[in-house]
Amino acid sequence: MNRKLKSKPLLYSLEPFDLSGHRLRATLRITEPDPKGQIISMPAWIPGSYLIRDFSRHVEHISAKSGTQAIAITKLDNHRWRVAPCQAALTITAVIYAWDLSVRGAHIDETHCFFNGTSVFFQVHGQEDHPCRLSLLPPPNPARWNVFTSLPQDTRANAKMSRNGFGTYVAENYDALIDHPVEMGTPEVIKFDACGAKHEMVFTGLVPNIDLKRIAQDVKKICEAQIRFFEPETTRVPFLDSAKKYVFMTMVTGDAYGGLEHRASTALMASRKDLPTIGHDNAPEGYQTFLGLVSHEYFHTWNVKRIKPAAFAPYKLAAESHTRLLWIFEGFTSYYDDLFLLRSGVIDRPTYLKTLGKQIASVMNMPGRHKQSVAESSFDAWTRYYKQDENAANAIISYYTKGSLVALALDLTIRLQTEQQHSLDDVMRILWERFGRDFYQGNPIGLSEKGFPQLVREATGVDVSDEIHRWAYGREDLPLKQLLATQGINMTWQSGNTRPSLDIRTRKQGEHLVIASALEGGAAHLAGLSAHDLLVAIDGVRVDAGTNTLESILTSYQPGQKVNVHVFRRDELRCFELTLASPPKADCLLQETSKP
Repeated sequence: MNRKLKSKPLLYSLEPFDLSGHRLRATLRITEPDPKGQIISMPAWIPGSYLIRDFSRHVEHISAKSGTQAIAITKLDNHRWRVAPCQAALTITAVIYAWDLSVRGAHIDETHCFFNGTSVFFQVHGQEDHPCRLSLLPPPNPARWNVFTSLPQDTRANAKMSRNGFGTYVAENYDALIDHPVEMGTPEVIKFDACGAKHEMVFTGLVPNIDLKRIAQDVKKICEAQIRFFEPETTRVPFLDSAKKYVFMTMVTGDAYGGLEHRASTALMASRKDLPTIGHDNAPEGYQTFLGLVSHEYFHTWNVKRIKPAAFAPYKLAAESHTRLLWIFEGFTSYYDDLFLLRSGVIDRPTYLKTLGKQIASVMNMPGRHKQSVAESSFDAWTRYYKQDENAANAIISYYTKGSLVALALDLTIRLQTEQQHSLDDVMRILWERFGRDFYQGNPIGLSEKGFPQLVREATGVDVSDEIHRWAYGREDLPLKQLLATQGINMTWQSGNTRPSLDIRTRKQGEHLVIASALEGGAAHLAGLSAHDLLVAIDGVRVDAGTNTLESILTSYQPGQKVNVHVFRRDELRCFELTLASPPKADCLLQETSKP
């Protein structure tokens, strides 16, 4: 009987050898290279962030050897190299510049090293399914550095592993190798179990007196609520298929915010001021925002890392991979992230309704919702959502924010039509059963572009085809007021202030204010003002970012009054006559009137 030979593993190593120069040395050994000449490449983008990022641009130097013999290596295009044919094992060495302080790339200095695999590991064409072994090497004079990652350690008898985590790790294939980011350094760490599964929280950056215990208690509640949501009977965590623990890696700075999901971990960025400190009972106002981010990325463990659109099964990392379904995978996740703060008991119901009201207001104050559907926003993520300009508010809508409201509208519709017997929860669970649970168990099937309406009917008995067509593929406003009323929630609008408005969004430029965007059809647009205009004065009174703020000046006026606005456009002083608009109805208030 013929038996398929076991694939030879690809041997990777990564060494942070130049901390002050922000350089990593990445080595790849291919035991059996393509005899016609081996092609290698680096991903053009990282899953979860839909923009071509050209990670290969950070490769400063690359060379190849077979034994002691140098082998020619030629770059073919932006992302690929061809190594000349050789008769024995091939070793490729690259120096990679790592100074991208974000959740998407790689960053190293004397305090820590963080990297995503898409930034440092070469793909070996024709051997993508081969197992991978990764040797993580310490930096020069590693002091007290430790390694934090969800990659499984090599358990072979001869595998070497230091007590601080430097050593050999394993991945079943290249896709797994690049889906477990690594943090090295001396961060603050706390561990907890959720439904019996190990979780680790790692905070890099200065956070004096950080209350790790409080954070872990709250995050544990969120994790357990989500685990029980998808697996109410078994409470089995999904990441046991690829790791023995889940790792939250948080880089803390003065004003950062963001996250990127992985199959058994997440990379986060948080503002120092948003994290609680020991001895203070009242958490900072931004702490809920941080917990919402944690909830969002953890929910992705199921929704997008395992439940995927067909376009991502598998990922095609050499070019854009378009789908019209990001409103499901990011929008639904954005709906459930805050909902699980409520369900886990981390926030109360009035706080949740206040948060939901802000989400509704953010969408309704985007004129672009009339020009782009969330399905179009999903498809155009590569060229429009991730490449926003000063006209973005007028031209596009976020598949995150409006996608979350589509999820809310569908949830309320299902609850109404089934007399509370079914909800969007049932849809998420059938998605998990059908597409997610076995995704990494030899059944990598994704949701087809047109398969969602039928799945909703199967899970709930409700036909929402027309609603999906109008709400996700059309551009009409959602009937949230009517739908919320069916659940005993009253929705009203009020102005955030009584000042008249220029209908602009501003940003600071030193001590000056600059128009970031002029809302289409608004007072500034009709008067001729434009984005990038530097505000100088209103009726001769100086406008700045200090004492003479725009808000303080406008308190002297009423809507409908005319004012002269002086601006610098480029280096030219201009004056525009503007009719002040009424203050926008910026606040959406949600109040319970009765139980549904």
